[in-house]
Amino acid sequence: MTKESNNTQQVLQCMTTEHFVLQTARAATIQEANQRANLFLTSVSSVTIALSFVAQVTEMGMPFVLFSLILLPCLFFIGLVTFVRAVQVAIEDMVHARGMARIRHYYVEIAPIMQKYLIHSTHDDRSAVLVDKGFNPSPLQYFMTTAGMVSTISGAIAGVFTGIVATSVIGSGMSLGVISGILAFVTSILLLRHYHARAWAAAEQKLMTLFPGVPGK
Repeated sequence: MTKESNNTQQVLQCMTTEHFVLQTARAATIQEANQRANLFLTSVSSVTIALSFVAQVTEMGMPFVLFSLILLPCLFFIGLVTFVRAVQVAIEDMVHARGMARIRHYYVEIAPIMQKYLIHSTHDDRSAVLVDKGFNPSPLQYFMTTAGMVSTISGAIAGVFTGIVATSVIGSGMSLGVISGILAFVTSILLLRHYHARAWAAAEQKLMTLFPGVPGK
């Protein structure tokens, strides 16, 4: 065995090990996102049940309002930190996916015949990662992610809190309370969506694309 062949075998072994490490890391990010989403949804369910009991006992009186003003901000905070971590986890998963694409590109470099047998992308640019997942770019896809789901529920919590403050604390009418709640809901979703887009764009700018795909292919 020649020295060059021996070096190729060593590099191939290291690449295979790295591919396994990245695959394990991707599985860990998905697991963490699911666990955090489950914790948040459990908290939402628990607070909803607690508020319903208090509402029955107090007949939607001032103790119910005070209880809501205490619990809902705490619940929104849980949703906010869950959202931020879900965005971070998604970015980590994207970085791992691009790393795996680079390794597949190396496999094709040393054995070009493998190209037609690989179903996943061998390019580490953004478009290749999207194709690798089988998705077309769409603004609605955001709401199907863990971060999008958490941001929507958190927005609803912010809307309910704002409506309670408007109707019970400030003393405005029901219609103004509903309008203010809807505005808070929409504003929360837009702000969190903006944060998500900026965080994702900043992460992509820091990544160096070594093997861009050919447009139209």
